[in-house]
Amino acid sequence: MMGYSKLCLLLLLSTYTLAQEGNGSDELTSTCLLASRFKTYKKYVYQYTTESRNSPVGTGKLKNGLQVSCQVEIEVPQMCRFVMHTRDCALSEFHFMDSQGQPVYTQNPRSDEFQAAMEKNPLKFTVEKVTSVHLYPETEEPVHILNIKRGIVSALMVPVMEDERISLMSTVHGECFTDFLVNARRDIATDVTLSRDLSQCDQFYRRDLVNSPLALLQKLHRPLSKLITSTQNCNYQFDNKGKHIIAAMCKEKHIYQPFLNADNGILSEVTQNLSFQSSKKINNKVFDVNPSQSKPLHFEDSDDKAPVQTKDIARSTLRELVALAGTDQGQKRTSLFHKLVSSLRILRNKTLSQTVTEMLDVSGWLTWQALLQCGTTECTSAIFQAIRTIDGLTPEVDALVYGLSLQANPDATRVRDMLSMAQYKQNRVIMYALANTVKKFHKVDVSPVVTDVSKFMETLLNDCSGETLDEDSEFPADPKEIPFLVLKVVGVMGQAMQAVSPSLISSILRCANKTDIPLSNQKAAIQAFRLMDINNEVRNIFLEIFQDAQSPVEKRIATYLMLMKNPDQGLVRDILKRLENVRDEQLKSFVVSHLKNILNSGETQMHQLKGHIELALRDQLPPTNKVFDRMSRNCKIDSLLGSVQSNIIFDTTDTLPKELMLETTLKVFNVNYDIFEVGIDGTGFEPTIDALFGEQGFFPDSISKVMYWADDKARMLREVLDRIAPKRDKTKRQVPKDLLKDITTNVQKLMNDVRFSPAPEAIAYLRFLGAEIGYMKTSDMRKMSETLFMYYNVFIRVLPAKAIMSLTSSTENEVFAHYIFMENAFSLPTAAGFPLKFSLAGVFAPGAKGGLTHSPASTTSDLSFKPSVGLEFITQMGVHISDYVEAGLEMHTNMYHESSLNAKATMSRNQMRLSIPAPKSNTQLFTISNTLLSVSSSQTKIVPSLLEEMTDSTDCQSLLSGLRLCSIVSFSNTTSIDQVPYFPLTGESRFAVEIQPTGEVSEYTATITNEMLREGKKGRHKVHSLKLTLRAEGDDLSEVTASLKYNRNKNTLTTEVVIPDFNVEAGIKLALTDSDTKGPRMKGITVDVTNKNIPQLTIVGNARFDKMKGSMLQLQMVIPSLKTDVAVTTTLKMDENVIMDLETVINLPETSYQQKASLKYNVDRFEVDLKSDLNSEIQKLILNGEDHHRWLQKLIDHILDQRVAKTDMKLRHIITKGIEAGDIWLDKLTARMPYLANLRNKRSISDLTLAALPEKLFLQSDSFFRYQFNKENMAISLPLQHGGKKSHELNIPTTLSIPLIDLPEIGLYIPAKNYPLPSFTIPPSLDFTVPLLGLAEASTKINSNFYGWECSISGGNNTVDVPSYIVQYKAMAQSPFNLLSYKLEGTGMMSGNADDNVKYLLNSSFSHSLIDTSISVLETLRITNKLNARANYKIVASSPVGLQAFLYYSAQSTSTLDSDQVSGDGTMDGSLEIGSFYTNTSYTHSYNLHPKDGEGRGESTLHFKSPFFDVHNMIHGVYANSELKIVSKTNAQKDALKHIAELKYKEKGL
Repeated sequence: MMGYSKLCLLLLLSTYTLAQEGNGSDELTSTCLLASRFKTYKKYVYQYTTESRNSPVGTGKLKNGLQVSCQVEIEVPQMCRFVMHTRDCALSEFHFMDSQGQPVYTQNPRSDEFQAAMEKNPLKFTVEKVTSVHLYPETEEPVHILNIKRGIVSALMVPVMEDERISLMSTVHGECFTDFLVNARRDIATDVTLSRDLSQCDQFYRRDLVNSPLALLQKLHRPLSKLITSTQNCNYQFDNKGKHIIAAMCKEKHIYQPFLNADNGILSEVTQNLSFQSSKKINNKVFDVNPSQSKPLHFEDSDDKAPVQTKDIARSTLRELVALAGTDQGQKRTSLFHKLVSSLRILRNKTLSQTVTEMLDVSGWLTWQALLQCGTTECTSAIFQAIRTIDGLTPEVDALVYGLSLQANPDATRVRDMLSMAQYKQNRVIMYALANTVKKFHKVDVSPVVTDVSKFMETLLNDCSGETLDEDSEFPADPKEIPFLVLKVVGVMGQAMQAVSPSLISSILRCANKTDIPLSNQKAAIQAFRLMDINNEVRNIFLEIFQDAQSPVEKRIATYLMLMKNPDQGLVRDILKRLENVRDEQLKSFVVSHLKNILNSGETQMHQLKGHIELALRDQLPPTNKVFDRMSRNCKIDSLLGSVQSNIIFDTTDTLPKELMLETTLKVFNVNYDIFEVGIDGTGFEPTIDALFGEQGFFPDSISKVMYWADDKARMLREVLDRIAPKRDKTKRQVPKDLLKDITTNVQKLMNDVRFSPAPEAIAYLRFLGAEIGYMKTSDMRKMSETLFMYYNVFIRVLPAKAIMSLTSSTENEVFAHYIFMENAFSLPTAAGFPLKFSLAGVFAPGAKGGLTHSPASTTSDLSFKPSVGLEFITQMGVHISDYVEAGLEMHTNMYHESSLNAKATMSRNQMRLSIPAPKSNTQLFTISNTLLSVSSSQTKIVPSLLEEMTDSTDCQSLLSGLRLCSIVSFSNTTSIDQVPYFPLTGESRFAVEIQPTGEVSEYTATITNEMLREGKKGRHKVHSLKLTLRAEGDDLSEVTASLKYNRNKNTLTTEVVIPDFNVEAGIKLALTDSDTKGPRMKGITVDVTNKNIPQLTIVGNARFDKMKGSMLQLQMVIPSLKTDVAVTTTLKMDENVIMDLETVINLPETSYQQKASLKYNVDRFEVDLKSDLNSEIQKLILNGEDHHRWLQKLIDHILDQRVAKTDMKLRHIITKGIEAGDIWLDKLTARMPYLANLRNKRSISDLTLAALPEKLFLQSDSFFRYQFNKENMAISLPLQHGGKKSHELNIPTTLSIPLIDLPEIGLYIPAKNYPLPSFTIPPSLDFTVPLLGLAEASTKINSNFYGWECSISGGNNTVDVPSYIVQYKAMAQSPFNLLSYKLEGTGMMSGNADDNVKYLLNSSFSHSLIDTSISVLETLRITNKLNARANYKIVASSPVGLQAFLYYSAQSTSTLDSDQVSGDGTMDGSLEIGSFYTNTSYTHSYNLHPKDGEGRGESTLHFKSPFFDVHNMIHGVYANSELKIVSKTNAQKDALKHIAELKYKEKGL
């Protein structure tokens, strides 16, 4: 039975296993993503191929890229546990496209290495649920190989098809939202399409690559990465029975958006293909992994280094760059420098070290430029390597090392390099550079390199013994200086040292406890803990030092400040308890002031301690708050923006503080930030200070004598001196007779006291933004003065002399600078595990080549100067495999300028000759080009244009004899093709502006000759001659000569320019004249311009200045060839009248213009008179005027003789018949209306001929303006507010008080003081006078052939006996065209007194050929015993067309002065006649009122008569006895119609 039981158990287990293998897959779907695709205990074999292509789509067939093919075996030893083997891998590179457009690949030379790397280690991975994928690679697996395997695993990840929604999947890009579509379905989904927007994946982000640390424009990775759009589409086919993948194809596109047109642009495409080969069962059920080695599926950054480490590329690029100055390929400089820097970045330490050594031998200047802008860790190590080879220039090397320490994010290699540099040379700058680097590098974890730094520091410190154990340094420092320096730099990196080396901390504490070492070292040991945590051990030791009465006060205060960094209640109790036993007043004063500042501070962390401090300090005396009381203290001022804190420490023996510290803190959002801290520790200054400010010192003696000599004029200086030396003798010093001699004696005494006193020592340190910059001693200052003197000697004397010697000894000197001002590089992951690299760089390269040589023997100098500047933008994009294949696209946009000057100068006694050889080759003044390159591991090719033929254009113009200025344009014109990207991706393009030699001129020369000539009779006139000759020598010989002569006797200057090629022989003569005739002296200047001794231009200027007869200024210009003469004359005369005349005369061919302006001014009037006259003989001015007239007449006749369309008539016939019809119609109207005859007589009918041109055209104008001043004035008085009041009545104080200002923290004291204010009185009013209105007159008259117009206006005060104001105006125009002629005139006047007789008058008339009008207004008001007013208004209008109209109205009114009786009457008559139609109207009215009696009566009569209507109306009204009665009687058409109306109003009833 026992045997059967075992058999049953075996069968049961087998059945369970088969069930799990065959039927349990559905249950595993929820367990992991691939459980249903890959069955347990089976192996699946696939053929995997992935390709990457980099191509500018739409620009041609040139592409580059790579291909990887492998046989992939997937073993499933356990559920959701997989082992992947990659076998028979091959690495190929894109070679060309065949005729069918298919890519052809060639095997990469390192394909075998790649195969071995892929096959070496299998990759184990697990899949849990949907998004959890863990990889377990071998520890030695390279990152770039692992990324490729990640791409294979990512291709195997397919979603669960039961849920057709967007699914979150794990890929090589991290977790991505995936949209899938089922294309075909049988029992399961057999054809599925996936799509992803890679920007939605959590691990698809840019990986920043190395940039130039000196670039101005960097950190632009984020906006640049947004310019690349990335998408992925996959298609999967599954076996309907086995559910495994039988085929998979994924295509991933990365498109650079700029210059993109549709889908045409720069594209990097990655494709993956999986093809199922076979499957079989396996017996392997083991899956052993180390969970600690788990890695995610997403892409991991890899080291971007060259596939083959070689120094050939960098060396050849450097040599090419060095040799570039001697060629005409200067535009390549920017791209070559970028290539040089890029070639250094891909080298590892070993290769780069060898390369840099050889590069320094070729060109150290270029090597340093490339290394400083490289930016990789290896380049930084190379910089340190190169630094060690530099002899001398210690400050420059130190500055470079310190600058490298300021770079952010250092790595372990940088720290190791800094440590090596510090071991090589221990000075202050390098040690601080090491400390700053360690401080930035150390985070939390302990690293070996920081441990090595701590050991090095401990070795140097050696318990402050002064004996160093480090014997490897080639530049050992002073053993006495080393402990202090080590303690200071340990304080900078305190947290790192405390974390890695307890032994170093113990050594520092032993230094703090020592008393046989310098006090500065003891304090430095204590202050080294300023960034460390104060543990119990340190606290106890510091408390002992604080309580030790034998320790100096500075040391005890230093320990107190360290303890109070982060105090707690227990520490405060201990300090307060020990404070009771402190006998040192300096220490006690400082601690009390510090604690009181804590009480007054608003810091929340000190809130719990305030109670204990306040209780302990209750019996302590407060500090005196005087800066010069020689007591140590802590001063602090708090504000909303932060605080300012200062420590002042004295000892009991010195009058000067031993230590000073100033610290500022900025408070932002309740967080304090240290801005800067500066401190000074000093000893030995007492003798010097005593010599300056002691009792018998220089200042108390000499300056006091000066102050007493100046009495009370230096009170403030005396108060300052009293504070500095308060115990000096207060007695008044005797002022010596020879004060200057006494001060000289005191100065000599001061120099002797300082010379024989001990040298003072001081240490100053500076911390900025929480980081200690360094410290300086007085001995350093002395060394600094020596160093500055050395540098002064080097830079001011030696280097300029060497530079001048170098520049004057050769013409082959060159200097070029290269600067990568912009660089941004990053990489993106791809589905195949290859990185997609993108970079954008800008390189600027200015420079020059040349020099100067001089030969004293031949008095010849050679000058050469060839400046150039290049600017290039380089864009790179491509998918590659680090260490194996380089592939990508590059776009170079280059801008370049160059120029050249080669000259030879020869000097003689009176001649200087400069010769410039003609250029032998083209000079590129400006060039801009764009090139697209395809870069692969084996070669670099220019991407051709889609069109084989380029559009080339060259436009040249002559610049000088033998030189042409050309503009060159070359581009690919693809405007006729739709499917192409935008410029500049269309192909190679270039625009250039060049100077091209023609070869006809070999040399340009300029000769300057200076001679003394003798001219005139018997050579009496000395003439200085300066001659310049310019020659272009060669086949095309040309010459230009310019001479300058000065005649001393005649005071004339003559110039002459001769250009034979252009038939120019021009001269300029300048003569100064001074007339000696009787009367005022006339000074003049004459300029004559001639060509071949024929006058071309003459300019004459004369001036006369005489106070009695007036001044005159005249300027005249004559151009004989143009028959042009211009003269301007100005005269000014000032006596009783001021008269200024300006006359301008211009004579042109057949035309003359004259203008006169006169201004006159005196006490009575101001006058301006302007006259101008323009005449032109137009027929002579217009050549062949009669021919033009006949041509115009023929043109008019030709137009009139044109036949009208669809008729047999001409245009002339239609116009003529139209005019005749108008005449017939007008004749008929005139017969019916005879008054139209007047208009008919004035009309003119043209015979359709062109009027003749007048013989002469003229335009004359005459304008006049006069203003007569009124000698009478009007007084105006404006009352002022508070007028007549005094200042005390307005409560204005009589004194100004300045309050007391006392700020003891900063030593500012200003006593209170009163300043008296003067009293004043406000005037009652503001009085001023204004002149009364005068009389003004203005007139203008214009006359010409076609029109005459004149206008005048005058007005103003015309008072003689009675006040009178008048305005008169007149305007008249005359023209041959009668409709433009008119006349307008009028007068307005107002006269009389307001209390006697007032008169208003207005008359105006307008006359025209069509109408005449006039208007008249007269109003008078007379005041006697009654008010009498009269008014007359008249308007008259008439027209030749039969219009006659007038309107007349007159009225008068009388009233008593008290308005008791008012009466008046008025009459209006009017008529209107238009042809046979007429109307007449008359209206009269009268009234008599008695307002006081309440009575009045009035009546009016209206009569209107016309041919059609006749109306008569009379209205009578009476008001009496509170009753109004109105009666109206109307009679029309001669009593044919009568109407009577009566209205009564009485007792509010109508």
